[in-house]
Amino acid sequence: GKIVLDAFRELPYKVLWKFDITDIPDVPDNVKICTWLPQQDILRHPNIKVFITQGGHQSTEEAIFSQVPIVGIPHIADQVGNVKKLVAKGGGLFLDKDALNKESVKEAVLEVINNPKYKESITEIAELSRDQPMTGIEKAIWWTEYVIRHKGARHFRNPAIDLPLYQYYFLDIIGFLLAVISIFIFISHKLILLIKNFVVR
Repeated sequence: GKIVLDAFRELPYKVLWKFDITDIPDVPDNVKICTWLPQQDILRHPNIKVFITQGGHQSTEEAIFSQVPIVGIPHIADQVGNVKKLVAKGGGLFLDKDALNKESVKEAVLEVINNPKYKESITEIAELSRDQPMTGIEKAIWWTEYVIRHKGARHFRNPAIDLPLYQYYFLDIIGFLLAVISIFIFISHKLILLIKNFVVR
């Protein structure tokens, strides 16, 4: 946290930071820390220049929808993939959490803000994702009416719903395998006894 705060301290911008701990000492005057923020509303504000994020699926989608380039600092596997995909399309920069320092954070933020190519790329990505024949609500209405028209659309039902329980839980396969293993153990036991008796004689 100190590395990030030190970087923010030297930025000529105001920073909103969602963090679970608010009683952090020596917080710069240009930084406001909150335990909760209305992320979508903030990202849609015209004054937002960059979104520093761990790169969760929902956060990257909101960044694209709001056309805000990112500086991604992922912490777990799926976040790494999300950030790298967006960075590969020009929507921001990737920072390795294990190699962070004040200068790398500061330089990444200033690069994304001052270089218009990141904003242009994220805007293009947003336009591509929005260019669909129907909106999400229109799709939901169409599919709801489709199911009603076709009396429940049973042809879309998962066949697993109609399976007997013993097949659904693979009990028939488990039973077969147990039988094979039991027969193998029985035969092995008999062979061992025969060999033992033969050796004793």
